[in-house]
Amino acid sequence: MKAYIYVAKMRIQTMMAYRVHVWTFLIMQCLLMAAVGFFWRAVYGGTEAAHGVSGDMMITYTVVSMLMSSLYYMGVEDRIADAVKSGSIATDMIKPINLFTLYFAEDIGNIIFNLFFSTIPMFIVALIIFGLPVPASTEHFWLFLASFVLGYGINWTFSATFALLAFSAIDLGPVFSIKYHFVNMLSGSIIPLWFFPEWLRNALYFLPFVYMYQEPLSIYIGKYTPEECLIKLGIQAVWFAGLMVVFAFAQNRATRRVLVQGG
Repeated sequence: MKAYIYVAKMRIQTMMAYRVHVWTFLIMQCLLMAAVGFFWRAVYGGTEAAHGVSGDMMITYTVVSMLMSSLYYMGVEDRIADAVKSGSIATDMIKPINLFTLYFAEDIGNIIFNLFFSTIPMFIVALIIFGLPVPASTEHFWLFLASFVLGYGINWTFSATFALLAFSAIDLGPVFSIKYHFVNMLSGSIIPLWFFPEWLRNALYFLPFVYMYQEPLSIYIGKYTPEECLIKLGIQAVWFAGLMVVFAFAQNRATRRVLVQGG
């Protein structure tokens, strides 16, 4: 455990070395948050509610979604792809540590770093522009935290499984970008799925993406009762467990056919 804590600490120190990148990311996220927030304010206008969600609830949804995005950084994708392409994956696999737990520890370091250098500054900006994004209730807040953890687990496991394609592909850089925008669209990160056509919305609930963003956010704004929230948490847990099984299988298959390029 000490080794993984050290890895997380080193990741934080590495991130601190790229200050220009951090400030650029922060500015872009704040601008996006403000733009989307003002967009929903204009869309709702004098409308009291749509799909059971008021304009204020939609603003809260947007703000919290942007805060979640700053924490949902999945460095495991680039880490695996770079290691396979450079050939360092071969030496990493013979080290006396679990390689993918190492990558997870690095992403935990990313979360800690982003919490202080992205999420909190964004929260202050949102507080100034839109006011305090208050949850529906204290109970909904704690349920949201549990849902957030499960959502992160689903997101990370899916990303790690997807990144294993690097073991059999030459370059996944553009594919990762497509996957990033694809997930954002289908997870309700920017546009909630309740604005989608009913047939598409119903189909997307059979995919894991909605449980990364929309379901935690819906819990936060009080779209669900506490009893319904528990059901959503159960579904998230099932998806997380299922993706863990798929990840374990894909990991076993990938490590059997390591394709080293360069190195």
